[in-house]
Amino acid sequence: MKDEAERMKGAGGPFSSFILHPSSFKTGVLAMAMFLYFAGLGSYPLLDPDEGRYAEIPREMLESGDFITPRLNYVKYFEKPPLFYWLTAGSMALFGQKEWAVRLVPAVAGFLTLLLIMGLGKRIFDGPTGVMAAWIYLTSVIPAVLARLPIIDGIFSLFLTATWGAWWLGYKAHTKQARQLWYCISWACLGLAVMTKGIAAIALTGLIAGGFILCRRDWRALLSFVWVPGLLIFAVIVVPWHWAVSAENPGFFHFYIVVQHFARLVSYEHAKPFWFFIAIFPFGMLLWTAFFFPAAAKSFREAFKAVRLPRGNGGQGEESILFLVIWVIAVIGLFSLSSCKLIPYILPAYPAMALLTAHFVRGRAFMKRSVRWGVAFPAILLLVCAGVLMPLAMRQDTLSVAEWVPVVRVGQAGLIIGSLFLLVSLFKRRLVPFATGFAMVLLFPAMLMVVPSVAQYRKVGGFIKAMPRPLPQEIRIAEWRNYDQSLSFYSGRRTILVDEIGELAYGSSVGNHEEYFLNGEESLKRLAIDVPLLVNIRPSHWPKVRKWKTFKPVAANTTNVMVGNTAFFRLTGLEPWPDSAITPPPLLLMPRHREKAKSNGSYPKQ
Repeated sequence: MKDEAERMKGAGGPFSSFILHPSSFKTGVLAMAMFLYFAGLGSYPLLDPDEGRYAEIPREMLESGDFITPRLNYVKYFEKPPLFYWLTAGSMALFGQKEWAVRLVPAVAGFLTLLLIMGLGKRIFDGPTGVMAAWIYLTSVIPAVLARLPIIDGIFSLFLTATWGAWWLGYKAHTKQARQLWYCISWACLGLAVMTKGIAAIALTGLIAGGFILCRRDWRALLSFVWVPGLLIFAVIVVPWHWAVSAENPGFFHFYIVVQHFARLVSYEHAKPFWFFIAIFPFGMLLWTAFFFPAAAKSFREAFKAVRLPRGNGGQGEESILFLVIWVIAVIGLFSLSSCKLIPYILPAYPAMALLTAHFVRGRAFMKRSVRWGVAFPAILLLVCAGVLMPLAMRQDTLSVAEWVPVVRVGQAGLIIGSLFLLVSLFKRRLVPFATGFAMVLLFPAMLMVVPSVAQYRKVGGFIKAMPRPLPQEIRIAEWRNYDQSLSFYSGRRTILVDEIGELAYGSSVGNHEEYFLNGEESLKRLAIDVPLLVNIRPSHWPKVRKWKTFKPVAANTTNVMVGNTAFFRLTGLEPWPDSAITPPPLLLMPRHREKAKSNGSYPKQ
């Protein structure tokens, strides 16, 4: 530890010695993780469709008390296992039905993943490399964004990282007792991963463990996997829910296994070319991308050495690299085979890539003069981005000028300061890792500013929160030709879908739900005659709805127009906007309370 500090001090002076001293750097990484993962989690409405979906399912569990059968919009929803829903429901039960309580689950998962990377790096390489890997992971754009997004992939990646890390520690353990303990932990974490996202966890684990054993030709290792206690632990975690849900829902296994796991491999939903993940993966590290390619090349060379080593012969470092390389290849490769591709699928590959990049960054090759190209390019890129940010902002039609100018100024400041840090590190190369990650951190304040504004201009949650709460129970909520899942979360009631079914096709076919799945605009008009009704439509449908003379605007933004009938306005005390108020974007019309509308002189003439 002392030698490491002296080496850094000599290379970069007192400042770099303080910043990159192992204890100071570790404290800084953890503090920065608290900021990046937890700051402002409740400052903006849920972002449909994903955030709305994964908040509404746990809310309905809490409302119904049924934690066996997941439901979305009150119909059975078997897309995924329930562990993420249970955790989110638990967070809401403790802290209330709040956005930050929903987002707390992935934030905690991101932080725990960071700790796992730090610990695994220490066991595989050394403590400083583990901290560097955590820093790289923290300041890579895809892991950072997904740690703030309440979707399943963050929890899934946490349990897979724990599964594969524990398996490796078991494989390298020196005593039988330690080996059995780590393998049992690995089996337990595998069970939790299956309960998060299904059998993909088994396939990935088989590819990684099997691929490593095949490359090392270490067949005897198969006998040490504590199969009997391991499978028992796995079954205790996985079997009870699957047994209970299939007993209550006879059609569960066919939809869950055949449709959701195997049919998605050839589904055209979210279809992308085979090379999509291969191309996206390096750039998910943002400013670290410049070091991704030399780190990957070096790692492949060392992994190839491990493949060629005779079984049982040395190669401690090379074996570790081989394991991490197989980890990355298995995740990218397996999901590349599927036609259905979404960027969060590759999140489990980033912990291993962070470790490989940290190993490269802390190696002697990183101190060569060629590393300056890896710093100079992003430094210049940041300056270019700072220059074009204002012209690009002027061309967007989501936010008003008053909203985007402060965001752009803060973003430009972050880009310029980040570029200056990178340029300074050209002359003090020990600061390169700190400057590369910190340049990403400097962009975060602009993100904290822009996301709430964009959410107001493009999402529906802010509209419901601005209405009288709770909304009178007599009011029905409907959507025409679209489905924003957060409507039910905020309103606490079921949404009537008209000419829209989407991912609820299976659930709508189980039981009688005819009154909540309607067809044709005439059915919407009839509904408006019977009950107080609030309807969410897209702006492109407003000209047609306006001609019906049935609805008046309640609120509107760039992507949504909420309209109500006469009974809705009478019951809520809200005042309609004039039809002419629905203009091309940028557009933001919040619900208007009658007395407030009169007092500020905006009371519309009818």
